[in-house]
Amino acid sequence: MAEEKALIQNSYLKFIYELTDLKDKKNEKSLTPGFLTLTTKNLRLYPEKDNKPDESNAHTLNFDQITDVDRKVELWRKALGSTTIIPIHYNIENGEEKACLISTSHENAKKIKKFLCILLTNGKTIEFVSPFSKGGKILLDKKPVEGNISLKKNNLVLSAEWLGKKQTETIDLSNLDDFDINLQEKGVSSLKLKYQKDGTLISTLITANKSLISFIGSYVGLISDSKAVESESLELDERQFMLVQMMYTSDIDAEMATEMLGISEQELQGLVDDLLSKEVLRISGDDEYELTEKGTKHIVEQMKKNLQ
Repeated sequence: MAEEKALIQNSYLKFIYELTDLKDKKNEKSLTPGFLTLTTKNLRLYPEKDNKPDESNAHTLNFDQITDVDRKVELWRKALGSTTIIPIHYNIENGEEKACLISTSHENAKKIKKFLCILLTNGKTIEFVSPFSKGGKILLDKKPVEGNISLKKNNLVLSAEWLGKKQTETIDLSNLDDFDINLQEKGVSSLKLKYQKDGTLISTLITANKSLISFIGSYVGLISDSKAVESESLELDERQFMLVQMMYTSDIDAEMATEMLGISEQELQGLVDDLLSKEVLRISGDDEYELTEKGTKHIVEQMKKNLQ
C-alpha cells in the first residue's frame, strides 16, 4: 500500500464542516477558524485551539465520500467576503449528502481544488472517443473505448488497450479552444474537449459518472482560467468574421469560401491578406492558410457571446 503523503499541511483558513440543510438560506452556522491538511488519502479539517490545530476535534473526509468539489450552494451574507468559498459535497454512512464550506484566499482555493481534482480523478476508469470529431464533422465510425484517465499539470492523458495495442491521447489543457460539460443525475455524464491538432480542429469525448466528470471539468476550468490571457482587440468586418468562423468549424477550400461568401477569388485573397496582417491567419503551405491561436481565441470568444 502506498505511503500517505501530505500535499498541503496545516493551511490556515475558515470552514463550516457540515451544512445540515443545503437549501436553507437562513442557516445560521458561522465559519470556524482552523486548518486544512490534504494528504494522498484524505482531507482533514481542524478547528483552531491556542493558534494550533485541535487534533482531538478533527473532521476527516475520505476521498470515496466526496461527490463534488465545486457545485455551488446558497450562501448567506455573513459567509461572503474577499475570499473564495469552496463547497465540498460528500456522503455520510446512510447515503445522505452533506456539504462543507472552505473559505480561503483565491490562490489557495485554486491550489486546493487542483489537488483534489487530481486525487479524485487519476487512475479512474472512463470511456472516451478520440477523435470524436474532426474539422467539425462527427466521426460516426469511431466507437468508445474503456480506459484510464490522469491529470498531470496542464495535461489530460487518456490511455486504453485496443486490439492489443496501447492507445494514448495527451491533451494540453492550456491550449484548448473550448470545452462542453454535460452532467446528468442519472446515466452517464460527458465532457467534450475541442483543440487543434496538426492544424485541424478536433474534439475528444469523455463519458463517466456525474462525480468523475464534475472533477475533470473543474480541473479543466481551473487550467483554462489560469492560462487565459486578454485577447488583443480585433476589428473584423462581417465577411472576415464569416470566413474565420467557417475555417474554425470545418475544412473549406477557396471555391467553397467564394461561393458561401458570394465574392470573387480576388476579393477572397484581399480578405486573407488582411487577416494575415492581423495575425488571425498564417501561411501553412502553398496557397494554404490556417488559424493562429490569436484567431482561434477570438472566434471562440465571439461565438460564445453570440450564444448569450
